[in-house]
Amino acid sequence: MLFIPKPETELQKILEYYVETVSIRKKSYKSEVYRIRPLVDVLGELSLYDITPQHVVVYRDKRLSTPNPRDASKMLAPATIKHELMLLSHVFTMAITEWGMEGLANPVEKIRKPRTPPGRTRRMTPAEERRLLKAALKHPNPELYAIIVLALETSMRQGEILGLRWENVSWRKRTVFLPDTKNGDPREVPLSIKAHGILKTHLTPRAEGKVFHYTSNGLKSSWRYMLQSLEIEDLHFHDLRHCAISSLLERGLNTIEVATISGHRTMSMLKRYAHLSAHLLVKKLDPKPIPKKERPLLREHFPSYPVVISEGNSGVEVDFPDFLDLAATGPSISDAIEGARVRLLKRVVNLLCDGGALPSPSPVGSIYLPNGNSRVEVISPI
Repeated sequence: MLFIPKPETELQKILEYYVETVSIRKKSYKSEVYRIRPLVDVLGELSLYDITPQHVVVYRDKRLSTPNPRDASKMLAPATIKHELMLLSHVFTMAITEWGMEGLANPVEKIRKPRTPPGRTRRMTPAEERRLLKAALKHPNPELYAIIVLALETSMRQGEILGLRWENVSWRKRTVFLPDTKNGDPREVPLSIKAHGILKTHLTPRAEGKVFHYTSNGLKSSWRYMLQSLEIEDLHFHDLRHCAISSLLERGLNTIEVATISGHRTMSMLKRYAHLSAHLLVKKLDPKPIPKKERPLLREHFPSYPVVISEGNSGVEVDFPDFLDLAATGPSISDAIEGARVRLLKRVVNLLCDGGALPSPSPVGSIYLPNGNSRVEVISPI
C-alpha cells in the first residue's frame, strides 16, 4: 500500500519516507541518513504539527552540548547541528509544497541557527610541501604521490581524483573530463605540465578503466600515517585544494578562470557569461621561461642550500630539503658532501640554462630532522 504522509504521522516515519523518496536521489544520501538518527532520537515521536520552535531550540541546544564521538574532549561542531536543522527544515518544506500540508508552519525558520566558524584557511608552507612530496614519492604505492601532485596542480577534490578514468584523459588537449562532480555539473580540467607528466610517465596509461585503485578509506589511512611520520599537524587532504586554488591565483589566473578549473559555484553566474574552454587555459598554468637575453650570468646566481646529513651503519646520506629528488650517499661525510655538491651544481646549472626558477633556500631553523643522528649544514655548489 502506498504510504502518504499525514500531518499526524510521527516524524520518524516521515523521515523514513523522506530518505526513500528524496535523500536517495542526492549525492549526500549517506550523510543525510546519518544526520537523521539524532532527529529521530529526540523528535521522532512527535508529528510535524506537534513540533514547535521551542522543540527545535531544545534539540539545537542539546546537540550543541553533545560530545564529539571522535574526540570526547570537544563538542559537536556547530556546522553539524546546522546541517541537521537544514535537513529538518527541508522536510517541512517538502511537506508543505509536495505532500499536501499547506497549513503547516516551518518551525526551523523561526529559530537562531548555530554560528559556524570561518572556513579553514590552512595552507602548507613550502618546507611542508617539499617534505610531503618527498615522503609520498618514497611510498610503496606510487599512486599516492600522483594523487597529491594532481590535487596540488588541479584543485580537484579527493572524490574527483579517485574517480578519474583513463578514457576521460585527453592527451591532445591536455585536459581531464569529470562527468560527475560534487555539485552535479560536469567539468573539464586543464592539466599543467607537471600534472600531465604525472599521468603520462609516473603512472601507466591505459585505454580505459580507473586511473587510481585507492579507496577513500585507504587514502585516508595512508594520508594520516604519512602526516604522523612527518610530524605535520592539522593538515587535511582537502586543504590541498585550498593550496592549489591559491597557487592558481598567484600564477595570474583570474577568479573566473580559477572557478572554471575548480568548479566553484560561487562564480557560476560569471562562468555562464565567460564561456571559457579548459584547454585554452593550459598555457597559463605554467610560468613562461625567462628569455635568454634576460637570464642572469650563471656564476652570479649559485645560492647555497641547507642539507640534512644522516650517519648510519651503511654510510652517510646527504639530503636536500629544497629539492624533491636530490640526495647523495657516501662511505664518509666528506665523500657524501662532495657527491652532494656535484649533484647540486648539475641541478642548478640545468635549471638556469633551461630558464627555470631556483627554489629559495629554506632557513636552517625550519629544517626537519628525522632522527637524533641527523644534523643540518649548508652547501655551496661552487
